[in-house]
Amino acid sequence: MERMKLIFRLLSAVLIAVVVRAFRRITRGPIVETWSWSVELTMVAARAFVLASARDGDRTERRALEAGFNPKLPKALRDVISVREGIVGGIDGEWHERQGNLQNRATILYLHGGAYISGNPATHRRFAAQLTWATHTRTFVAAYRIAPADPFPAAVDDAVAAYQGLLDEGVKPEDIIVAGDSAGGGLTASLLLRLRDEGKRLPAGSILYSPYTDLEHRGDSILRNSQTDYLLLGEIRANTDYLGSADPHNPYASPMYGDFTGIPPMLIFAGGREMILDDSIRLTDAARRTGVQVDLVIEDDMFHVWPALLPHHPATKRTLAKSAEFVVELTN
Repeated sequence: MERMKLIFRLLSAVLIAVVVRAFRRITRGPIVETWSWSVELTMVAARAFVLASARDGDRTERRALEAGFNPKLPKALRDVISVREGIVGGIDGEWHERQGNLQNRATILYLHGGAYISGNPATHRRFAAQLTWATHTRTFVAAYRIAPADPFPAAVDDAVAAYQGLLDEGVKPEDIIVAGDSAGGGLTASLLLRLRDEGKRLPAGSILYSPYTDLEHRGDSILRNSQTDYLLLGEIRANTDYLGSADPHNPYASPMYGDFTGIPPMLIFAGGREMILDDSIRLTDAARRTGVQVDLVIEDDMFHVWPALLPHHPATKRTLAKSAEFVVELTN
């Protein structure tokens, strides 16, 4: 009964928000000139969902809903990608593999987003499948621990364990790409710093989609793009749920403060209309200062982690194509 009440509340919030924005668009035009109806209403629906699911403060209800989330892939992806549960390095997760006798270029360790307080492999299943197909890889999506039950550095510890698990299974580091979106993108950068500091063999490279790299939320883009994104960061000073008592400047938590000397090539995607655009820019600057090869791609009119929400948009197709080129360049 409680689950049904939550679903009804979320759907009601989304429906009301979409209707209100549709009327606004009819009377005043799109909020961003280049946005189609589908792009604008997707952003509005995502914002309404995030806001409604945050009513309980610590996202307890949202996590309960996500725990039972088990979406089927669209038929086009089901025909070419198999998804199965797996454990790597003691970390639960999902394996995505292309069907048939196809050679994989590399293995992707994927770290999902969710601000370190929500999300799991199922919530990111469609995008992980798209990425796996586009890059001709196999992908392990790690179900790392999340806050507030497991605050920092639990997520980093689990990412290290999953990476080491791949090595223990015989995967060569030069055949591994670490990737992630939002918090998972920040966690990817943190993982690289931790692996380097511990003297472990590093992967071939990393791909970060809208990485969340400043847990104090100090970027100017948070306010500048507050009307064109669905995040709630403008209302939250810092991610204390995940940080706990940790220093927000700790580079394993906010990797933009890290020294990236010796880190392999990075490909970073960011939306020009997203609230944490500055997180990507500042991370790029920090890495480049230490000589790291970084390619920052900004899709001018996109919001946060658009490839996961707009699977058919031209910007998503460009992102996947660029990701595939990066994988080929580093692992062939």
